[in-house]
Amino acid sequence: MADFSFFSKFLFPELCFGCRADLDDSRVLCSDCFARIGKFRTLFCGKCRARLPLARKICHRDFPYILGAATSYGNEVVKKLIYSLKFKSLSSAAEPLTKILCDYSEGIFSDINIKKFTVVPVPLAPSRLKERGFNQSEIIAGGLARHFKLELNKNVLIRTRETKPQSEQNHFESRFENVRGCFLAKKEMLTGTKGIVLIDDVTTSGATFLEASTALKEAGVRRIIALSVAMA
Repeated sequence: MADFSFFSKFLFPELCFGCRADLDDSRVLCSDCFARIGKFRTLFCGKCRARLPLARKICHRDFPYILGAATSYGNEVVKKLIYSLKFKSLSSAAEPLTKILCDYSEGIFSDINIKKFTVVPVPLAPSRLKERGFNQSEIIAGGLARHFKLELNKNVLIRTRETKPQSEQNHFESRFENVRGCFLAKKEMLTGTKGIVLIDDVTTSGATFLEASTALKEAGVRRIIALSVAMA
């Protein structure tokens, strides 16, 4: 059978998500546009989102996690990459998103000993996992775990019930109510873990991170760094 892939690429070339320039490989973002994506340089308080110059200087020490976010969800290129990965099943969008998070994490991890931390993706609701066929946070978490040579555990955190998509919740309070008590952490799978790097693609209200971190804390986890590619 003839291979028409060359002609397909000639007639319908891959275009950069940022500048719409032709790309000659499987990338979705050219090097120049990737370099122009602004990244944060600090961690944040999970409660008030104040910038934390050092992980040791935490303003709300009773909060279950420290927040890390690589960039702003207001960046149109980042927003399009995340949307295309989640809702268009464009797997090639995962590579630049993972690199954005890894580049950011190189800076924030310099102040934290993460040698025995475990990387845990936020699980999807079962119905959305079945519909989508993959968990975008799991893909990003896997890339970050490989980059930093950390253990990846995809099964320690589970959803105990179905929830509606957070993007459909129009009010701050409804986002928290939607996911309240929906996670369970398997304590027996956390033996030897010094801390958790919790991964999601986007954080908005912080409700998902809060509920997931609360479940992990109840299972005995002492330290949690919740990382997202983008913060809205």
